[in-house]
Amino acid sequence: MAEEKDEEDRVPRWEIIEKLHDKIDGDINDAYTEDKLSFIEVDFALLMIKEKIYQQKMEMYNLYFKSKEEEEGEAKDVPEHLYK
Repeated sequence: MAEEKDEEDRVPRWEIIEKLHDKIDGDINDAYTEDKLSFIEVDFALLMIKEKIYQQKMEMYNLYFKSKEEEEGEAKDVPEHLYK
């Protein structure tokens, strides 16, 4: 039963992904026709969204590693010559 839950967590929820894609695509089409956006302007907006997602992902990684570090206790001693 636990294996099924793990497998469900790894499988993308395609219905939700397609729904989000359709919303974004509709908004891009509306902005393109109403505001006369160029392809470069659309590309910049998508780049900004991608950067925001990347920053949030990095923040989640940092929180994960910080929690792992707290679980392990004190930091381990590192030899002085390791980073030279």
